[in-house]
Amino acid sequence: DAKARGMLRGLGVASCVEDTGLGPFEGASVRVTPTGKVVVSTGAASQGQGHATVFAQIAADALGVRIEDVSVKSADTGAFPLGLSTIASRIAVTAGSSVEIAARKVRDKAIQTASRMLEAAERDLELVDSEVRVVGAPGMKVSFAAIARALSGSAGVGMPGGIEPDLAATGYFESRELAFAYGSQACEVEVDPQTGHTRIVRYVVAHDCGRLINPLVVDGQIRGGVIHGIGNALYERMRFDETGQPVTTTYGDYPLPGAAEMPDVEIHHIETPSPRNPLGVKGAGEGGTIPAAACVISAIEDALGKGAPFIGEHPVSPERICELMGETTT
Repeated sequence: DAKARGMLRGLGVASCVEDTGLGPFEGASVRVTPTGKVVVSTGAASQGQGHATVFAQIAADALGVRIEDVSVKSADTGAFPLGLSTIASRIAVTAGSSVEIAARKVRDKAIQTASRMLEAAERDLELVDSEVRVVGAPGMKVSFAAIARALSGSAGVGMPGGIEPDLAATGYFESRELAFAYGSQACEVEVDPQTGHTRIVRYVVAHDCGRLINPLVVDGQIRGGVIHGIGNALYERMRFDETGQPVTTTYGDYPLPGAAEMPDVEIHHIETPSPRNPLGVKGAGEGGTIPAAACVISAIEDALGKGAPFIGEHPVSPERICELMGETTT
């Protein structure tokens, strides 16, 4: 069909291995307030990756509470003093694991306290719907709010024996070994031999970032990364004059891909949990970008045919494709 329309069709494939979870550490605190609400505090700053949703999910799963009852405070030294950097696909591994560690400590503390309040063995207790219950006896229970109030203390009233005040804990995950995410991408392109214009017809991603905490967040990361890589491959170039002064000074000179250039990315998740952190996660921030430019440019090479020269540059503009086609025919 493409040939009948005078178009050149090509297929490209590229793969990547991404080291993630860069050390040395991130930290987080988890606290249950006397109202039963959960507050997560961390020094890990977000730049739009959905950290608040992910951290809230981790805490909610560990504590058996609703995600609506969890709030997240980040990038505020008044709330949490230490935070390193949001780079290198490291936050899910480091800060996410810190939230898990802190939440598990709070869980254990809640069970210890409830054991004394209910006069039941710790092994017989479970956390469900913001309560600690005796397994098999749902009427024997105590709420997180009540436990938090008991540990908040009251003048002249004794504390539950052997338990530190406040239903809260801090955790630090020290990343001593990197996690590794993997991905492969394939795309089909159509090249117009008259104009050199390239259109991406289909784009498929297979990606393994370990355990998926929130698949929709990961999908957004991958799609954003792919379109960034498409921009690298086809559009974005800084130009300079002979004196080294930039002549690319506006977005009119530096085109970025928009909705019209974004293909419908088909994503296939593979979950291979990492053994190097308590969540089994691997970073997902850059996996969509890393192979994308190579994938698109290899498809252009394929479309131009066996006689086409190797394309070792980007972006590959329509003008450059027409030049390459001239080199192919000669």
